[in-house]
Amino acid sequence: MSLSTIYRLIILCFCIQSGIGKAQRSRFVTADVQVRNFGYDFGMGLKSSWEPDANFESYGLRLGSIQHPKEVFVVNQALPASEPFVMDKINRVWVLRPYYGKDWVLSERKSRFDIGISFNGSLQLPVAYAWPIYVWVYRSNLPFDAVEEVKYNPDVHDVQYVGGESSYTRGFSEGKAIPGLGFSMAICLEWGSYRNVSNTLSIGIMNDLFVQQIPLLSSINRNPQNLPALFINFAVGIGGRS
Repeated sequence: MSLSTIYRLIILCFCIQSGIGKAQRSRFVTADVQVRNFGYDFGMGLKSSWEPDANFESYGLRLGSIQHPKEVFVVNQALPASEPFVMDKINRVWVLRPYYGKDWVLSERKSRFDIGISFNGSLQLPVAYAWPIYVWVYRSNLPFDAVEEVKYNPDVHDVQYVGGESSYTRGFSEGKAIPGLGFSMAICLEWGSYRNVSNTLSIGIMNDLFVQQIPLLSSINRNPQNLPALFINFAVGIGGRS
């Protein structure tokens, strides 16, 4: 190898290390809150893109509750110091939702005064965790009355003797995990500081399909297994270019 060739290789390596011709990377750490049919979610994630490509990839985790539209909170006025509880609800359900998404830019945001428009599609691997609800039940046991903590069974425990729910985490160790598969699609509006802060409002549809029914209510014939939903998501991203 000639000396001139060696010099050329050294110059080439120097140029690469110096970033000459190297694409910049945009990266934002995000936090979001999402409201949907059947509950709500809180999430953390990461959005990144290699310039000059304006499309972003995103991935992260969301944690939220699953609730049934027929849930009704009541207070037993017949028992002193009663607390609210949900009639007929036998399990609390939370879902952990890892996701991977892609943003396709429809209108690029080039300054802090612009509003960017994009289309987002994502795949999700939701895992629901359902654990039984415990309640306080009044027992008229002569010669003394008592209040007993029991696993709620609407077929056995008359509502007029239920004085409210026990601790939120009571029965957590008795729960079971129910895996599923999901997707979402949304139109996203983005604004904020062009380089360092990104605010995004997304409106879209999502669907989670679990391997079995989510045991929420006791009296209905069929608890939800396929959960289609409309959602609104607000996210804040902080980061920049590297």
